[in-house]
Amino acid sequence: MNITKTTLFALLIIVTLTSLAASLPADELRAGRHHTTTNVSPATSMHTTTAAGLPDDLSQGFTFSENFYDVYGQPNLVASIVGDEKFDRGDEVTLTIDLTNRGVVLGFESDRMPDDDEEIDLARMELGYELQQVNAIGITAVLAAPEGSPIEVKSGPQQAGSIKGDEGARKTARFNIEIDENAPAGTYPLVLATSYMYQKNAQVSGNVSESRADVNLWYDTLDQTETLYITVEKLADFEVTNVSSDLRAGEDDKTLSITYTNTGEEIATEAVARVSVTDPFSSTDDQAYLGTLAPGESVTGTFVLDTDSDATIKPYGIDTEIRFKDAAGDLKVSESMTATATIEPLIPISAKVKPYILPAVLLILLVLVAIGVRYYLVNVAGNRDAPTTDEPDD
Repeated sequence: MNITKTTLFALLIIVTLTSLAASLPADELRAGRHHTTTNVSPATSMHTTTAAGLPDDLSQGFTFSENFYDVYGQPNLVASIVGDEKFDRGDEVTLTIDLTNRGVVLGFESDRMPDDDEEIDLARMELGYELQQVNAIGITAVLAAPEGSPIEVKSGPQQAGSIKGDEGARKTARFNIEIDENAPAGTYPLVLATSYMYQKNAQVSGNVSESRADVNLWYDTLDQTETLYITVEKLADFEVTNVSSDLRAGEDDKTLSITYTNTGEEIATEAVARVSVTDPFSSTDDQAYLGTLAPGESVTGTFVLDTDSDATIKPYGIDTEIRFKDAAGDLKVSESMTATATIEPLIPISAKVKPYILPAVLLILLVLVAIGVRYYLVNVAGNRDAPTTDEPDD
């Protein structure tokens, strides 16, 4: 055995692996990952030889005794949300997640040294394949929200392809999520689970110089989970808490009063309420200034409506919303709310007049009495009190 060549070969491997491991920061080398290895290890030959199962079920071409060394290192997927992680309650958004492979080769262990030039070539070829051990192959990503969370993940498993590990390569997975309209403000976790294959070992044999090299690869699977976080922002929110009206069929300029309560966590300023009316209503005064509403505070807005004479006597839902400024001074519009108002029947003329009949009769009687008293005082009592004079006789 040529000691010089063997020594040079060993030094070449050490320098190569040391440089590769040193190319990434120490904190990335120590980056924690949660994974479980399953015992499903399909071995694939470069010459269409395949097998599946445990190592003793590998293809006949895979011979551990001919392995030159074992490389240590695995893929390590790190997930991060792309863009804004803050949303409003009621949002339906597409969450974009970057998957970056931070897997690195951490070292190697020599199984045996090459005996001649031909084996040196085989060992060098094996090294090239062994360094692919940190590649993540056929990634499937699943996003889920914990039970009871106000976040609902609408998308199923996503395929992210394969990601090499020697260059910090990345792929993107997208998931549609919906945030409940009543979700309290706060930070919520989402669990991302990834499953993929990686090359666990490689073995080469044959004659490189004569282009008769056989390459056999042993694959295993890894499962990783990572927790991501999104934030539901504080926001002023509103609810209709009371409705009153004197709406009647065929009458104009009647009032509709709606009480709004700020049920959110943030103050609303310069708030203006608006109603959207359709038949049988019409309005020239469909807005009401509410001013400032602190969380938990209520304000009543009054609107003036006209009602068609042929309107059906029943309750009607009237859409309403509030335009306001949030704590940052940004203009916002609330979710649409419904105020229920009932149209009352048109009051007959007789019914309208009836309350005034008795007062009118009393008034007339008073007037007649006053006239009678005046007549009596002027014509009767006045004549009685007048002095009498005797006329002289002719």
